[in-house]
Amino acid sequence: MRGLRVALVAAVVLGPVSGYVQAQTFFPVTKNVFDVTDTNHDGKVSREEFKARMHEVFYFLDKNKDGFLTKDELPRVSDEAFRAADKNGDGKLTLDEYIDARMHDFDAADKNHDGFLTRDEVQ
Repeated sequence: MRGLRVALVAAVVLGPVSGYVQAQTFFPVTKNVFDVTDTNHDGKVSREEFKARMHEVFYFLDKNKDGFLTKDELPRVSDEAFRAADKNGDGKLTLDEYIDARMHDFDAADKNHDGFLTRDEVQ
């Protein structure tokens, strides 16, 4: 499970917001998106920068703009991963549920536990 979380974090931090999970990774890795996520351009992504990026991703993925993500909007996410993120079991992810799950991913990818992600940690 830790490996899956690391892969998800790496893909979202480093991938363009143009698709969603494919084979348990979100997006292809690109340098540009790491730089976009690293808004203060210090060469690392803080928890705050990551959270802001995940906020943007949530609204991008919410195709019908109802304020929730359903399994239909995340077709390549495993049922298990979706259920784990859906804390109240209502079949949809709120922004808070999505952000909470993604912050767990951040923590799993933060190998040295310093509160930042570097390119080395997410590749």
